Amino acid sequence: MDALTIAEILELIRINEEAMVTQFETWLTITFATIVAVFAGRNLLTRLMRWLVTLLYLLASLSVTAMSIYFAESNAHFTLLLESRGVTVVAPVFAGSVFFVLFLAGVLTTVYFIHMKPDREST
Repeated sequence: MDALTIAEILELIRINEEAMVTQFETWLTITFATIVAVFAGRNLLTRLMRWLVTLLYLLASLSVTAMSIYFAESNAHFTLLLESRGVTVVAPVFAGSVFFVLFLAGVLTTVYFIHMKPDREST
């Protein structure tokens, strides 16, 4: 197999970054759908159903996290290839950290929302 050119490696890194953004958008959609479903069906959810929804949500979040880690590891490999050829690529550490903090805060908030009890009934 022919070696990848620097331009091809950079393009693969950008494709992986787009895939990570898509994973994050998928997670946002899952989170929003979970919150809306729990809000709309709050009176119908039993304790067991709440735990099943929580389990499904956490599994979906874990899946998105696993795919994002896979893409990040792939980017690390491509970065090492570039560095071996004398090309310096700066890792988006700040953006990755912000995404991770937002992800953790979103997961914790959503799980809290699934299990919170309304203080009062709306009229």
